[in-house]
Amino acid sequence: MFLIYNFFIITFYKIIAPCYSVFSTRLKIWLIEQKKIKNFTKNLNSKKKIWFHCASAGEYEQIKPIITYFEKKHTELIITFFSPDAYNHLKEKIKHPCSLIPFDTKKRINDFIEKINPEKILIAKNEIWPNLINTSYKKSIPIYLIGSKIKSKKVNNIFYGKYYCYLLKKITRIFVQDLESKKILENKKIDSILSGDPRIDQVLLDQLKKQEENQLIKSFIGQKKVILAGSTDFKDYNLFKNSMNSDQNKWIIIPHTNSKKDINQVIKLINRKWSLYSNPNDLKNSKIIIVDKHGILKYIYKYANIVYIGGGFTKGVHNCLEPAIFGKPILFGPKYKNFPEANYFINNEIAFCVKNKKEFEHLILNKRFNHADTKMKTTLFFEKHQGASKRIIKEITC
Repeated sequence: MFLIYNFFIITFYKIIAPCYSVFSTRLKIWLIEQKKIKNFTKNLNSKKKIWFHCASAGEYEQIKPIITYFEKKHTELIITFFSPDAYNHLKEKIKHPCSLIPFDTKKRINDFIEKINPEKILIAKNEIWPNLINTSYKKSIPIYLIGSKIKSKKVNNIFYGKYYCYLLKKITRIFVQDLESKKILENKKIDSILSGDPRIDQVLLDQLKKQEENQLIKSFIGQKKVILAGSTDFKDYNLFKNSMNSDQNKWIIIPHTNSKKDINQVIKLINRKWSLYSNPNDLKNSKIIIVDKHGILKYIYKYANIVYIGGGFTKGVHNCLEPAIFGKPILFGPKYKNFPEANYFINNEIAFCVKNKKEFEHLILNKRFNHADTKMKTTLFFEKHQGASKRIIKEITC
């Protein structure tokens, strides 16, 4: 399996990716950034470092409390991303050396590890890179999975399940979000620690920074009720395109990728007066505002009366912790069952699943949400589930 993996990974990097990059801007950017990694490592000092790796901006937020802990200890850190979008968005905001992760070939990973000199490697969530794990294991560098959610179909896969478990056994500590993940690993005789999700701790910390008012959004809202649709994609718009044009509410739409393509897709669905966040025009009389600025969604949830979270009709519902911290009733599509917090919110009537436009409109028009009750339930949730970061830090520093 390892030989097959290495053959594929080299073929992809050397042949497939360069050819396909002609048609994909994101892949082209990724290849350009990969070429910069060698120069990046030349500028690093030789001191021992803790290497944090995050696939995307979401994973970075997940392990941010642990990064903050080591920052306070004045530890040398290095942070890598797999997503070029996340890297380009965050690289100027992170005060530590920051790069894309080198593509997982034996030579590139070995060279990278030799140059950065990691004392420990902390990987957010579920990223399994065989050459990274094997090289770290051979060099006796502790490697940790943080806030993992393990799926049964991966460890039991007929083609790669055994190899996947073989790699998991080489990881020093696996910190899992939920009991189901722990049981799946136990069945494969793989040790893990039930830590919970450190993202919850970060959401609680972020709440302290969310007190500043957004005057632009406040001017848009006025005295109207607000429905906020966040992290949306093309399949979500069929649910509410009629409602956002016809009901009496104000609407805030924040597409997941915030690309020009996504923004234009939303604009084509609107037949009422609208405004763009980056170029506000007659906010008072606009019914809809499209937020085209990265990184501010979590600061805007507090203005909503009802929140719709996108992704539930494609790969899976996006982060619903951020609106929940404000005690907002949440709606999302049917693909939520792999997310422990989403299941909790459904079971406790904090969130509601909508499978089609009819169900969405029924909830928006007829459901009387008890906001005080929702706030009480979400407060209890965060009190019960906080503390994952402290548990993880205790284990990796002892």
